Amino acid sequence: MYAGQVLAERPLDMRRFDPLNVARVAEAHLATLDDPRQRQILQNFIEHAAAEATGDYARLMGSCSRRRQSYTAWGAGPGFAAHLPQSYEELEKHYHGLIAANIYLIHVEVEKLCIGRDTLALDGIVHQLYPGALIEPLFGFAPDDPASVYQLSKRTCIWFVFDEDGKGCGEHAYSNGPTTPANLVPVAPELVPAAFYRNPLPG
Repeated sequence: MYAGQVLAERPLDMRRFDPLNVARVAEAHLATLDDPRQRQILQNFIEHAAAEATGDYARLMGSCSRRRQSYTAWGAGPGFAAHLPQSYEELEKHYHGLIAANIYLIHVEVEKLCIGRDTLALDGIVHQLYPGALIEPLFGFAPDDPASVYQLSKRTCIWFVFDEDGKGCGEHAYSNGPTTPANLVPVAPELVPAAFYRNPLPG
C-alpha cells in the first residue's frame, strides 16, 4: 500500500499521537490480502506492533522467533548497530530495556507498507517519545530541559524479516542520518499521553 503522498518529516500534533496507528493501518491492509503466507506475516506484524504499543512484554516476545534474530541499522550513526540484538536471548534484554526506559510509545505515520513472503517493508515517519534525561546518553547532546518529554520525528524505512513459522526474526532499519536536536521537540505537559506515566513493567 502507498499513502499517495510523500510525508513530511516534521513533528506530529500530539493530539493525534496513537501508538496503535501502525497496527490499525496494517489491519486495514490485511483485509485486502488473500495469500495465506502474506496474511500470516502481516498478522504477526500486527501482533508485534500492538504488543509494543502497549508495552506488553510477554506478548511482544511471543511474536518473535526463537530460531534466530538479526537486527541492524544504517544511517543512525557509528556504532549504533553494534548494540542491537542478534539472538532471541539478546532480544529479550533489548525489548525489556526499551519498555523499562519508557521509550516504547511510538506513532508511525505510514507512507508505504509492502508484504512479501519472508519480509515486510514499512516506510514513513516515526514519532517516538523520550524522557529528556535519556537524550544525552542515547544521542550525545543535551536537551534544553532534561525534565521534559520530547518527541523524536524521523523518516525511517524498516525491513522486518520472518522465519519459516511466520514469526519475526529481525529488523533492518534505514534512516536519513543520526538524530540531531532538530529531530526533537519538547511536548507540552498537558499533551503527554497518560500511558507515559504508567510504565507497564512490574515494579
